[in-house]
Amino acid sequence: DERPDDDPDAIVCIDACFTQKRNRQARDPPRTHPRTVFIPEADAEAMEKHVEFIRSKRARSIKKPNTEEPDHFEGSLRVPKSVLDGCKAGFTAADSRRDKASTQFFDDTALMALLCHHDVVLFIANMRSAGEKQHYVIVLLETLFQHLPLPYRVGLLYDIGCQTERSCIKWNFLDRYIERISFGISVFHAFGHHDGEGCERFWHSISRLIAYLQVCGYHQRLYTLDRQVDHAQRETLENLGAWLLRRWRHALAKQMAAESILREC
Repeated sequence: DERPDDDPDAIVCIDACFTQKRNRQARDPPRTHPRTVFIPEADAEAMEKHVEFIRSKRARSIKKPNTEEPDHFEGSLRVPKSVLDGCKAGFTAADSRRDKASTQFFDDTALMALLCHHDVVLFIANMRSAGEKQHYVIVLLETLFQHLPLPYRVGLLYDIGCQTERSCIKWNFLDRYIERISFGISVFHAFGHHDGEGCERFWHSISRLIAYLQVCGYHQRLYTLDRQVDHAQRETLENLGAWLLRRWRHALAKQMAAESILREC
């Protein structure tokens, strides 16, 4: 069947979890899982420097916004500027209150995960900032596209995807891929909920490790999480046949019910 050209080939979700942090301490000896899902620390730091450089370089050439100008759409964005400004203000206020993840007490302050719509973890960024910095989202998406065929389009669910898209257009982040990304935001975003239930299920599945991971070494923490992700993915694959059978039976039941109604017409 033919489908619209802008239909995504893959759907992913991104979310951050600020309960997954690690106390400030000296690092333990290196230990890396052979199938690690973590973005290399050097890649995250390089992206942070790139984002800061682009913003500082272009900020000097951007005129100060006129607060008296009428509401309008910025570039190709389909959400009014007033709505985006309100969202940004709310997010900034919430981000500034994250003292619980302060770098004064923690070396690693959170995790940001990218999952496919089958709830499989694709990549994780280990966050070391006091807030939800944008370079983590950008490096996750950059890494994802490096593993996808050139024509692939991606649908992204992220609770502040509107701000990510705005920044990408304003600062030309992800300029090689931006035309292949469809940003989606849940209607519950207005009430402070998060997009992508798969992310929430993943955070819940590793919640029992919070206390241990907070006091263990840097490399041991990442290795433990990689082992947990690897086990979960193996379990998912082993149960895939049973899942497909359940969905098939469910679809057949729906079909039979619909045909019964049609026969009675």
